[in-house]
Amino acid sequence: CLMYVFGALVITATAFSQDMTTLTTKNNSVQDLFVAVGSFVQIPCIDGEQKGVEWKFNNSVLFSSPVLSLKNISLQDQGIYTCHQPNGNPIQRVFLHLGYSPPSPDVHCWSPSYPKRAVCSWTLNPNPILPTHYIATYRSYSDPLSSAHQCQTWGKEERQCVLQELKIFESEPTLFNITAINALGSATRIWPFIFEEIVKPDPPVNVTLTVMPGKKLSVQWGPPPSWPDPVNFPLKYTVKFHWGKPDTARTLGPYESHNMVLRGLVAGRTYHIQISAKDFLDNGQSSDWSSPISATIPSN
Repeated sequence: CLMYVFGALVITATAFSQDMTTLTTKNNSVQDLFVAVGSFVQIPCIDGEQKGVEWKFNNSVLFSSPVLSLKNISLQDQGIYTCHQPNGNPIQRVFLHLGYSPPSPDVHCWSPSYPKRAVCSWTLNPNPILPTHYIATYRSYSDPLSSAHQCQTWGKEERQCVLQELKIFESEPTLFNITAINALGSATRIWPFIFEEIVKPDPPVNVTLTVMPGKKLSVQWGPPPSWPDPVNFPLKYTVKFHWGKPDTARTLGPYESHNMVLRGLVAGRTYHIQISAKDFLDNGQSSDWSSPISATIPSN
């Protein structure tokens, strides 16, 4: 076995203060300031050297000072701060956004559509709270950085994308590179995987049960629609059934066909059936179980 170890680059933001004199106040617009929780921040009031300048927080008076100083700020300090002239006219408006620099993303990749595509998703823990965007790319281990492919968005999920045209039966891993970026910093995670090791079909569909004479059940199902080529890349199936408590469940299979018959059942019992699929060559993992479907064996 070969183990590949890759470093993760994490860039974090530290406590800071920012000179707000570089921000304009054209049309009395609100200026956005992004600050890390726990920071010390100082905000000078533009043209606020005259006596009597007053700072307000969400329209409540804080204190009179040309410089707003906040120590060890917390999420409760987020909001709009306004600087006012002695006559009450506003000079400056600042929206203080609080949060964290992104942590290194936690990554999970799987292939429900082998050998056409794979899907990668990621989470951030703890949540940085601030608006965060992502750059996701992938390439073969031996390929240069310049050959990296852009990971395409997958549905409406912000933290999920699809990898296409991956090479099969490769000894070298594919490298998935995800970078999270917000106003306070960025963090990158490089996740290596072998395509065949992350195969995981979606559950089988169209499961139906037919009660047959002789206390038997005919079970039929179809391959998951997301599996692109069940002829050249076949699946095998496991049938799980139980009655009463789920811990009485039994499994049968694997089956190469899309049907089987449960025999020797007990009259009057209700049986609950679920199906799972797996790559025929045992690559990766089995699918999740299909939703349970039930049938009762007649008593007479």
